[in-house]
Amino acid sequence: MFKSLGYKFLRSIIASTLSILALCLANSCSKKEAPPQKSATVTAEIKTQKLSSNNNSQDSAKTLFVPLSPEESGIKSKIEQIPNHPYSFFYNTGFEASGVAVGDIDRDGLPDLFLASSPGGNRLYRQVSPLKFEDITQGSGLENDNAWGRGASLIDIDNDGDLDIYVANYGQANSLYINEGPDSKGKITFTEKAKSAGIATSDASLMPSFCDYDMDGDLDLYLATNEYRLPPSLTPPDPKKMIGKDENGRPFLIPPYNMAFKLLVKKGPKGPMLKWDKIGRPDYLYQNNGDGTFTDVTKKAGIITDTGRGLSATWWDYNDDGLPDIYIGNDWGDRDYLYHNNGDGTFRDAIEEAVPYTTMFSMGADAGDLNNDGRTDFIIADMSGTTHYKRKISMGNMEASATEFMLKARPPQNMRNAVYYGTGTRRALESAYLVGMANSDWTWSVKIDDLNNDGLSDVFYTNGMEQNIREVEDGETINPTETQDLRKENNLVFQNKGNFKFAESGKDWGLDHFGFSLAAVNCDFDRDGDIDVFVMHRDEAPILYKNNTKNPGTLVKLNGTTNNRDGVGSKITIETDKETLTRTLNIARGYLSADESIAHFGVTNDTKIEKLTVKWPSGQSQEFENLVGGNLYEITEKIKDSEVKSSTPVSKASFTLNPSLSATRHKEIIFDDFEKQPLLPNKLSQLGPGMAVGDLDGDNDDDLIMGGGAGSPTQVIINKGNGNFASPTPIKGSEQYEDMGVLLMDFDQDNDLDLFCVSGGVESSGPALQDRLYINDGNGNFSLNQKIKISGDTDSGGPVSCADVDRDGDLDLFIGSRVVPGKYPTSTKSRLLINDKGSFIESESALPSSVSELGMVTGSTFTDLNNDGWQDLIISIEWGPLTYLENENGKFVNKTKEAKLSEITGWWNGVTSADLDQDGDMDLIATNFGLNTKYHTSTDHPVLLYYGKFGTEEMRLVEAEYENGQLFPVRGKSCSTRAIPQLADRFNTFHSFALAELNEIYSPKEMDQTQKFSIVELNSGVFINDGEGKFEFKELPKIAQLAPGFGIVAEDLDGDNITDIFIAQNFHWPQPETGRMSGGMSVILKGNGDGSFNSAWPQESGIIVPDDAKSVCLSDFNGDSFPDLVISSNDGPLRGFLSVDKGQKKNYTVTLKGSIQNAQGIGAKIMAIFSDNSKVTKEIKAGSGYLSQSSNKLNFSANSKELIKFNIIWPTGETTEHPIDGVEKNLIFEQPEA
Repeated sequence: MFKSLGYKFLRSIIASTLSILALCLANSCSKKEAPPQKSATVTAEIKTQKLSSNNNSQDSAKTLFVPLSPEESGIKSKIEQIPNHPYSFFYNTGFEASGVAVGDIDRDGLPDLFLASSPGGNRLYRQVSPLKFEDITQGSGLENDNAWGRGASLIDIDNDGDLDIYVANYGQANSLYINEGPDSKGKITFTEKAKSAGIATSDASLMPSFCDYDMDGDLDLYLATNEYRLPPSLTPPDPKKMIGKDENGRPFLIPPYNMAFKLLVKKGPKGPMLKWDKIGRPDYLYQNNGDGTFTDVTKKAGIITDTGRGLSATWWDYNDDGLPDIYIGNDWGDRDYLYHNNGDGTFRDAIEEAVPYTTMFSMGADAGDLNNDGRTDFIIADMSGTTHYKRKISMGNMEASATEFMLKARPPQNMRNAVYYGTGTRRALESAYLVGMANSDWTWSVKIDDLNNDGLSDVFYTNGMEQNIREVEDGETINPTETQDLRKENNLVFQNKGNFKFAESGKDWGLDHFGFSLAAVNCDFDRDGDIDVFVMHRDEAPILYKNNTKNPGTLVKLNGTTNNRDGVGSKITIETDKETLTRTLNIARGYLSADESIAHFGVTNDTKIEKLTVKWPSGQSQEFENLVGGNLYEITEKIKDSEVKSSTPVSKASFTLNPSLSATRHKEIIFDDFEKQPLLPNKLSQLGPGMAVGDLDGDNDDDLIMGGGAGSPTQVIINKGNGNFASPTPIKGSEQYEDMGVLLMDFDQDNDLDLFCVSGGVESSGPALQDRLYINDGNGNFSLNQKIKISGDTDSGGPVSCADVDRDGDLDLFIGSRVVPGKYPTSTKSRLLINDKGSFIESESALPSSVSELGMVTGSTFTDLNNDGWQDLIISIEWGPLTYLENENGKFVNKTKEAKLSEITGWWNGVTSADLDQDGDMDLIATNFGLNTKYHTSTDHPVLLYYGKFGTEEMRLVEAEYENGQLFPVRGKSCSTRAIPQLADRFNTFHSFALAELNEIYSPKEMDQTQKFSIVELNSGVFINDGEGKFEFKELPKIAQLAPGFGIVAEDLDGDNITDIFIAQNFHWPQPETGRMSGGMSVILKGNGDGSFNSAWPQESGIIVPDDAKSVCLSDFNGDSFPDLVISSNDGPLRGFLSVDKGQKKNYTVTLKGSIQNAQGIGAKIMAIFSDNSKVTKEIKAGSGYLSQSSNKLNFSANSKELIKFNIIWPTGETTEHPIDGVEKNLIFEQPEA
């Protein structure tokens, strides 16, 4: 064994040379058939070997993959029940799975297979010719028939040039088999040395996961454990036999119960009561000492020694900082961990800051690049059914304890798969529903690989179980027994179609085996440049699938010198003229599965590789240029002093966090919306806060108003200059209201901004829903209005917007009605308040009669859509379309149908307008719930909501959704029955309810007596104005669909004279079984000038808002002529972002000075005219997006061409022209006197 790194390096060089000589001798005297000879070229650093197809059966194959029989492959091991085995009680849990590991044991160029023992002895299969194996276990020293082996890995643990084997055994000492190489007869033998190495752990060991986490050149070990299961003779536990007392009389659990349970002392009616909970076991981290021994550094390294039921431990550099982090997936509700590598040998759990939520029953996991952006993504599986029936039969009773756990767990846990996209920042995006992989049945292993050599990584899932352990009948979960049949399921493959789209292709590709499948490895076994698949099953032989892809891809094998021999943990990147592909050499992938440390890329032989980069675990890099796909590249690490440093440029983010706002928070008193309406889809009490921007203290910079939740005050936040904000000041008396829309406007015409607040929510009624006006004293101090008359009501309101709708010079108000408390989805009428000499009087004549039937208004904005100089009104509706009210000389006419908007119903949240295609008219942008939820809809198959009594005394809600043309209820039996009790008489089992269509659950009479609502669109998108009163809907990029969108601003955010979009995302409060809809972190979309947009990822934009984001406002807070952002969140922090200096100097800020009745020029249209006759058109608004009001000061950029003048259409119809000299950048234009 090694004594120093220098000696280890010298020995590795010698061993490498000897292994090459041995390989030559083996190839000359062994009977093993070598792969077909192919041309090879060698340099000092890289060896190139041409790959060619071995697909002799290709022409006759009907599918991409062809299963080989045990006779064809030679692999005949089978996981069978052994009734007398001491661990036979594992058979009803799925834990009889045999781990599988792949690697080239004899270094002959063909990978071999190792199968862990459970339950019948280890097996080592040597590949003697392409896809033909022989069992060489006997006499190898690997047998260990008495152990119950779980996961295993083939790794060069001593860096001597050959692969060793480490096996995690359940309840017995783990095994380390050191490869002694071939004996005198050419047989490979192993010596067990786990104890002397310090890793003979005896526990509920599950899976070893190796990586050089401290980057010292050798492989360290993370050992995942599960729960310690007691045999039937010891369960259920007998308190008299399991509890002892120490010398002080305190109770404790005696062995072996202390391995399986946790003792709890609780208060009882007659004194302390002893309870015990079943628990999992703690994991272990072992640091490699470099001399063949390991040290347990679990506590020292910061690994939490709490208990967990681990099913996967996957190395994933989630923040792309070059340091390996590790994700621990725990089953049965135990929290997952994501250990962030601090770079000093220690870790910290970063899961709450890194991901929005996790799986609940975490299974296998894998890391890989799903979208070819060079960042590593991550998938972890759960056990959610792929059909309505499977999901409803396994949900069980959503009792209070379960829902409370789901709500309080941090991060929250959801009963579905998670697909995390790495962003190069500290936080990942989650996209399982969006990409179509939220549900994959009872999944064990997940494998990310390019299976068809098209350059995109696909995803393979293995499925099945002993029986439906989660199946529920008569309210009780069925407990498994040893005699029940297997729950067989199809394995699934999701083909990557690009742009966040995956299509299930298991049947088409021949990988949809129906059975109980467990561990799996993906490997190019026959070295023909494509990935073959090997899957372990229960009660049948494993299957090796031959890949029939025609064109070979590219393989990269590493030979470490100062780093570990096989380069485990290295990041390999291939750049072509079309894309960038990245692979990280991880071994532990999936469930009880360890892959070969060779990277495969779907870069075929007709593709030029512009650059191949290897970033070794040490951080050093090597680069190779002008290569060609379709080859095996074997790369040897150079001596450290001469290695090429990475040349990857560090991008500069567009925005940076404003720390002066970080301590400001919105607060809620949590209210149970579901008490009155148990089948409510989403909470309505946590939809704020609203926010507004304006100069409150007369110092010429913009300040902030943030609305308060019920029980918390409205807050005034003063800008002290340069975007540095003071601590918030509360408005006295405002805490008794729930603020929704807030609006700054000079109501009393004293040349400062007063504050109008719309009261909303569902917590209260009566006076608590009264809207309010607060008068500004000119210094940012507000008091409740006592003089100005405003027509009021006590309805639950939403947005508020203002404009001069009758062109009489003063500003009028629109207030949208949100919902009737306790009677969702009904609402009262929205209101238009006309300013009559300073009094605001409700006008029913100015609005069409249909406005009273608008529905639940979520957002509103005034804008001139037809360029006639009159302010039109656009309203966003939940369960409805965007509504277009055209202003005809002060009277509004509903033109929604004529504008082709009426059929595009959605859960629209916010709306604003801007010229997106640079044609001079205003287009629309609207936020919706997105595509990353359990809801899916189309024109033919809408999402439906019915509101009626359904035979009860109370009005009830029933959601419905189509699956394969059949209409089913969205909610399950337990939730539905508690709200509509008579359903218990109609359906006494979960099975019968899960099978029933909607018309079989509710009678025609019940359905006929309901109100029906429907939506056909869930995308957030833009509506392009054709200039003739009609709009074309276009979906925004997929990143905008990752979560429900709320606040919107449309502005040139990067100084290129093209309108960009910012959307505030996430929703934390759907009904509990749905789980949070918070896969996004808010997003910037860069405009192309034609109404289309490209995504700006968080690393590029600098925007990271993991909260329940709601309103967003825009202003140049620090006076640098670039727009800054501030985003509010419900029951969360206020986040401000300052625009980073882009080196652009020709930027202008335009402020209008209007009449005393409309001093800010609200409703004016400003056109910047350039030397090439192009123009940029913007409007001044007050109230738009979602509960938001941005600054009245507008920014214009002139960095790419000369800006000549500004033309202004004032709110009252006058037009003025303003040439500029290019010197003064802060421009103030005054409205001419009438």
